[in-house]
Amino acid sequence: MIEIRPIEQGDLDKLSLIYSEVYRVFDVGERWTKDSAYKLLDYWLERQPDLFFAAEIDGEVVGAFVAGIKPWWDGNHLFDGEIFVDPKYQRHGVGSELSKVMFKAAIEKYNVATWDAHTFKNSEHPLSWYRSLGFEEIKEWTMISGDIKKALDLLEKKKPTSE
Repeated sequence: MIEIRPIEQGDLDKLSLIYSEVYRVFDVGERWTKDSAYKLLDYWLERQPDLFFAAEIDGEVVGAFVAGIKPWWDGNHLFDGEIFVDPKYQRHGVGSELSKVMFKAAIEKYNVATWDAHTFKNSEHPLSWYRSLGFEEIKEWTMISGDIKKALDLLEKKKPTSE
């Protein structure tokens, strides 16, 4: 039986191992370690503890879901965040149970109507799972990422223009 509960600081060690394992197994190009995952999860616990939930099966932590709240033009959005499940327990309903608890909490506490998140295009799962829940890709948006030292260097070399 899957049990969902609020996260505790003591869960972060186990969850950081799960998080780094998920990225190792799915090999989407991000190289998470236990230490880097711990820092991310600790950041989220400090930032949004009321929307950070752990999933347990038979007393063992097997996944988590955390997200933030962001005011937007049409009301509060649940945004960004992380949902991850130990690969041994994927496709057993853990992500669905985590999502039910998260979405209910976000609606009750923050009157949220929308979840904005990033996922991987080059991997059928989890994108197909999100689609099965009615989420759609936003064709007008592009996620960007870049080296800010390179950007700063380019900005300093750029001639002033009227923007």
